[in-house]
Amino acid sequence: MRLCIFVISILLLFSSSAFALKCDKCHKDEKSLQNIFADRGVKSKAELFNILRNGKMSKIHKNINDEEINEAAKFMNLK
Repeated sequence: MRLCIFVISILLLFSSSAFALKCDKCHKDEKSLQNIFADRGVKSKAELFNILRNGKMSKIHKNINDEEINEAAKFMNLK
């Protein structure tokens, strides 16, 4: 499990995506995107938008634009 998280973290670090660079600042280790998506059962782009726009942490994510959310959804293979 840790090896998988490590590999994904490395991929995020070397990604040219502005989203990955922006989110990697906070989303590390136990707070990685993969862990959060798994814990919350995020399976679609619509769910991701709802969580980031209306969830309990929406104030922290208010500066993330729709394009960045779409990039994250694409990176996480959400439809």
